[in-house]
Amino acid sequence: MRRFTAPVAALVLGLSLVPAPVSAQAPGAEVRPVRSVDLERYQGRWVQVAAIPQPFQAQCARNDNAVYTLLPEGQVRVVNSCTRADGGTTSLEGRARQESPDSTSRLQVSFVRTAEGWDFDRPGTYWVIGLDRDYRWAVVGAPDRRSGFVLSRTAVPSQKDIDGMTKALLRNGYELCAFKITAQDGGAPESVPLCPAG
Repeated sequence: MRRFTAPVAALVLGLSLVPAPVSAQAPGAEVRPVRSVDLERYQGRWVQVAAIPQPFQAQCARNDNAVYTLLPEGQVRVVNSCTRADGGTTSLEGRARQESPDSTSRLQVSFVRTAEGWDFDRPGTYWVIGLDRDYRWAVVGAPDRRSGFVLSRTAVPSQKDIDGMTKALLRNGYELCAFKITAQDGGAPESVPLCPAG
């Protein structure tokens, strides 16, 4: 049986047991980015609270996080890092840019660098589909729902923030059982599915 401290238990149970309104779970719900993102406020460090496991994170055991820095030309420097099972740290740098000039909530991300710059021929999709008004948490997704990331400024979000994150996922048609909570020092002690087996 897993034992969690009270705040971490609230995180695990809050994300997995929040009742969902029927309308939020309606099949065919469209993935919709938020209206806009203030990229200056969005920059900084984000802790990954939960995510749909991705191949590029296979070496990560805990402490997945991202640091975003807005660059003068309008692109965003992305540095993803995590702690491996052997205790070492892995990091990866990339660039993000707006899909179109009129949308700050639909971004493209590249981790492929060439002699000419960053290669956006086959970029990753980074849509901000949920965002706290004070930029305490964000939910990132994609139209095909093959990726999804729940981000927070802290390793243990408040129950109010957890409710907001969960509603954003459900409103965009995501299945919570596709996500795993991310182990974080000072947060969830182990990576566990949002939907326990059985």
